[in-house]
This record gives sequence, structure tokens and C-alpha cells, in this order.
Amino acid sequence: MKQTAPTKWFLFSESDFSTEKNMSEKNLKNLITGIETIESLGNRDPEIGNIAFDSRKVQQGGLFVAIPGGSHDGSAFIKEALDKGAIAIITEASLESLSSLHIDRENICLIRVADSRKSLAIVSANFYGDPSAHLNLTGVTGTNGKTTLTYILEALAKVDGRSTGVIGTIDCHFGKTKIPAAMTTPESLDLNLNFRRMVDAGVTDCFLEVSSHALSQKRVCDINFDVGIFTNLSRDHLDFHSDMEEYKSAKAELFRGNKVRVPIVNIDDPAGKEFAAELKENVVSTGINNSADFMAENISLTAVESQFTLKTPNGSTEIRTNLLGEHNIYNLLSASAYALAQGMSLGMIQSTFRNIPSVPGRFESISEGQDFSVLVDYAHTEDALSKAITAAKAFTEGKVIVVFGCGGDRDKGKRECMGRVATEKADFTVITSDNPRTEDPEKIVADILEGIPASASHAAIINRREAIEYAISRAKKNDLVLIAGKGHEDYQVLGTQKEHFDDREVAREFLEKQIH
Repeated sequence: MKQTAPTKWFLFSESDFSTEKNMSEKNLKNLITGIETIESLGNRDPEIGNIAFDSRKVQQGGLFVAIPGGSHDGSAFIKEALDKGAIAIITEASLESLSSLHIDRENICLIRVADSRKSLAIVSANFYGDPSAHLNLTGVTGTNGKTTLTYILEALAKVDGRSTGVIGTIDCHFGKTKIPAAMTTPESLDLNLNFRRMVDAGVTDCFLEVSSHALSQKRVCDINFDVGIFTNLSRDHLDFHSDMEEYKSAKAELFRGNKVRVPIVNIDDPAGKEFAAELKENVVSTGINNSADFMAENISLTAVESQFTLKTPNGSTEIRTNLLGEHNIYNLLSASAYALAQGMSLGMIQSTFRNIPSVPGRFESISEGQDFSVLVDYAHTEDALSKAITAAKAFTEGKVIVVFGCGGDRDKGKRECMGRVATEKADFTVITSDNPRTEDPEKIVADILEGIPASASHAAIINRREAIEYAISRAKKNDLVLIAGKGHEDYQVLGTQKEHFDDREVAREFLEKQIH
């Protein structure tokens, strides 16, 4: 059964900044402009002081949007919202069903809608003055590569003299502001608040990771994107989506459910080829193996850089970059398409790609002077792990040793697949824990082992710290240790609690001991 993610996270409080700047009137009648209402009761004219989809966040004079969820139905918290001072309610529940609450209809407005999530997106944009309309906004969707690509795009925009912001898996950052991310794409209310803060801070260009959850839950509903990019599609999130077809359809919503001026699609990916056929003449295509608008030829991959010939509608140029692996060449192709669509030159693309800033936890090198390599990568799907190992083997003289696990309370079907691809591609594999959450980590490892033949070179070590230490202790000169799955994350989720744990810190700790 599809589970809907809880909607209890609020990134900023209303007191964090002035909501008055560049705002339209917050009269309820104005805020619900664009919403299709089924029925309503009460006064539609009050001024709304705040919006919340979590009843605990409601303040006096606020609007509460009750959202149905997998664990809780927001309509069950309407009374709590009213007790906290809400003067307007948006809900999918029939207003007759709320009669037992004995609501004062002279002072409280009840609005029934067909889709609370879509309504939240619309009222949020209205409340914050439609801030995305004042940004040059690029949305990136796909299973893998979203984070790296947004960082590349940001680097290009900065070289072009633009003021930038990024919202994604690692954080929301702009200027001197940096807020750790609680989810890849925030809820629509928080997203519009982020946009508003950026506009007020003078940001011109925003790069947004758009997850399949966000698209399914209409968090980016009705947003206008200057550029929309699709990277790739492989198995992931089937604990949320019923099957791959639904997952693919969710990704397509970036283009189907929004206005995207320049759609950029990787047509080497089967799903991307389908999207390109649907978008027809409007699409800008990228690829290595298929004829596309932006292509990479004469590819050379080493331990320190990648080289290729970039072919574009505006001509060709030679690219040298510190980003490693073929998967990053796909990211650079998408970024090149973005850059030319923004009027940047091939020379600017070439010089920017030469020294792309490192992306936290994405093929991140950990070096303490050892004579072998250690990389930390976020690869947590079968496809991403396969590509990461393939990229590592392309420039490793010795053996590739992989450490990985699978998260608990998530798609169990990918565990066996990841075990199989790891042992098929790596020279030695260490299976361990990765955010087991409420599941027994030994059971998760057992599921992974189902995909591993008895003859494969591997070890199973439940404790992640011990697994990393063991992998590093096995490494010889010119070998490479790839620690996969958590990347930038600095925690482990054990049960329902987060405990500090950073693969990069742990790796450095053991490397220092080994060397000194």
C-alpha cells in the first residue's frame, strides 16, 4: 500500500523574517484565488496572519489546511487548529461532517476543496506574493544526479554574475544563509517561504531538486520553471509509489503539471526518450549513446579527471573536469544545455567545468596521505551503485572494495538487486547497516545477501563503523574503497532516533590511525 509521507515539518517560523515586504493583501478571499471550492461556509473576508498544514503550528488568526496522509488525516486536527486560533479551514472533508465541532460560522470560514495539497500550493504562493515568478527557476528531477547537477548549475550561474540559491537534498542555501534539508523538496508552504526569502535577499536564479514525492504531492503545483531537467530513472521509492510506471509518471509531472520554458531530457534513458517524444519539438535532448542536441564524444576517464568533446548546436569544445565517472558526464551535458539556453558561451562552460566545486558526499575523496583511494558517495539505488562502482573501476589500478547497506522501512525489493550488482562489479563487498530505522538491521542484511552468490567475495558486518574500518584495513596500494549510501548525511537513524554518524569522519579517523 502506498504510504504518504508525514507532513509535520516546517522549515522556518513566521518570525524569522518580515512577511510584509512585497506582499499582496492577505485577505482570505485573495488567498484562495485560483482554488476550486466545492462548498464553503462563513466569512471569506478576514485577514490571514499565517498558514499551517500542521495544527501544532497554527497561530491566532491563521489558516489551517487539512491534508490527508498515510498516517494521519489532517481533518482530524481541525478542532486543535481552531483551539489554537485558526479563523479559516481548508479541508477535503464534507462540511456537514464537521457539524459536531459546533463551529462559530460568523467568525470561522470553512472551505471544502477536492484537493487540499493543490490548494495549499496555491494559497502559499498567494500568501508570499507568488515569489517563484520573480526567480529564474530551474527544476531538476530524476532518480540520480539531482544534487550534483544543481551544484554544477549554480557554479555556471555564479560565473555568469548571477545571485544564486539552491534547494535540495543537502540544504537550502543562498548568500550567507544555509539551512540543512529535512527532505529533498519542501512542502509547498515551506517552498514558497524559501522562494520569498531568496527574492527578498536579491537572489535571481534558483536551482530546485524536484523529487517524485513532491511531484505526486503537488508541492510544486502551478510553478513556472524557466528550465526543467530530467536526468534518469531507475528503481527507487517503491515503498511510496506502487510500481515503476507510477514512479515514472510522477517524474513526468515536472513537465506535465507545470509550465517549463526549456525542457532538457537525457534520451539515453528509456524514460527520457519517452518524455522527449511526448514533449516533441520543444525538448532539448542530451545523450552519449543516442544522437542528441548535446553529446559527449572521445570520452577519457582517469582517477583525477574526465575529458570529452562536447558537441552542441553552437559548436564543439574540449572539456576537462575534476568530476569523475561517466555519470557525471551526463550531468555536465544537462548543465551545458542549461548554460546555452541562458545565453552563456562555450568558453564560459569550458572554463567553469574545469574546476567545479566538490559536492558534499558525491564521489568525495577522503585522503590522509594513504597509498590507496577512499571515496564517499550517496549511491543508494541499484543503478547509482552500479554506476559508482563502474566509474571507480575505470581509474583504479588495484581492487575496488565497496561498503554499502540498505535503509530500513523503505523499498525492500531493491535490497537483493543491490547485493547482486555490488558483488558482480566490485572485487570485494562489505554489507552493513544504512539507517535501519525501525527494522532489524540483521534482517535487512539478510535480505541483501539473498542477491549474493555464495562464491562472491564479501563480508557482512552489521555495525557500520566496524564495516568501514574493516574495508579500509583490507585496502592495499592502488586499491579503492567506495563507501556508499549515505554521502553527505551526518547521522544514522536507529529506531526513531537520529544519532551522529558521518562516513567521512569515520573514514578519516581510521585512515589517521592506520597511517600514524
